[in-house]
Amino acid sequence: SKEGYTKVREQARVQVAGRNQGRPVHEVFEVTDEHGLSLLPEPSPGDIFFDLEGDPFVGLGGREYLFGFAWEDQAGRQIYDHRWAMTPDDEKQAFEWFVDSVMRRWSEYPAMHIYHFSPYEPAALKRLMGRHSTREDQIDRMLRARLLIDVHTVLKRALRASVEQYSLKALEMFHLFQRVVPLEEARSAMRQMEHALELGQPAEADETVKKTIALYNADDC
Repeated sequence: SKEGYTKVREQARVQVAGRNQGRPVHEVFEVTDEHGLSLLPEPSPGDIFFDLEGDPFVGLGGREYLFGFAWEDQAGRQIYDHRWAMTPDDEKQAFEWFVDSVMRRWSEYPAMHIYHFSPYEPAALKRLMGRHSTREDQIDRMLRARLLIDVHTVLKRALRASVEQYSLKALEMFHLFQRVVPLEEARSAMRQMEHALELGQPAEADETVKKTIALYNADDC
């Protein structure tokens, strides 16, 4: 379509501009009903930022082995909490812990939202709800209230950037985020964790590996 051609051409134009200028280049779209940063809801002190680490090759249905989320306290300090899920029972308990944490926070802050990056997190919550037959009403309420906000979708409708893909890591050059754990270290630790889980030997993942992955998850949040 003409619109599709124009979109690809304009993306290429910005990428070439970034390459020629040797720096990140971005353009913010005009605000409309379907585009612009106004797609984000108003901030709330109850907002949380949620990220899962999972392996689709564990057992028959995969495993979400780390649930993490972050928020700001009243003093403006960044707080991070997480739960590990080495076994199916752990996964159920971690899922219930996260949903229950959200419901308590939602009752305290009715205007809060859950921010995540990509459609993975809401799809995983639905999958976990069905797999473990628990917290169905709570997940239904969260989805109906549109509590979950996909920052990736908002971003792609709000600006055009000189990157080949709009991934969380590729876009960090624009806001100068400094990670606690280098990405290569995090990837190595995640490979070790996934091998242990897929072999049914979660105890083989030592505390150093778990600490590295938790810090990586906290960085993503």
